[in-house]
Amino acid sequence: MIWEKCKGIDMISDIQQKYEQLSPAQKEIFAGYGLRQVKHFVEINLPAMQAILPEQAVIQGINAQGKVQAVHTETGQGYLWISDRQWQESQQLTQTVDATEDFMQVWKVFNLAEYDLIDLSHVHRDFLDGQQA
Repeated sequence: MIWEKCKGIDMISDIQQKYEQLSPAQKEIFAGYGLRQVKHFVEINLPAMQAILPEQAVIQGINAQGKVQAVHTETGQGYLWISDRQWQESQQLTQTVDATEDFMQVWKVFNLAEYDLIDLSHVHRDFLDGQQA
């Protein structure tokens, strides 16, 4: 049982040093979403969303309601990702988002491209639990 708990932590070498490289916002993403969700967002969700993103819009990140939001860089028009297939114009954008750039940085620091999604399921929780012990 102890080996199982530590297995995820051990698979990412130098997890403590990598964690310390993160900004406070990136540590919040690590703790709140976990590495599996970060990998899924960066490698699966973002490419699909960017493929049909309205011209001159950029994805800002995930808002407090858990919706991905984007904004047109010139007009300020907001968009929310409402399904697996479409953006919807919205006037309901929030100023506070978990930024796409922060997700990308967590993905890079932990080299998540090298891991399968299933292997990342509990790494963040096991690591954070170990911090509190």
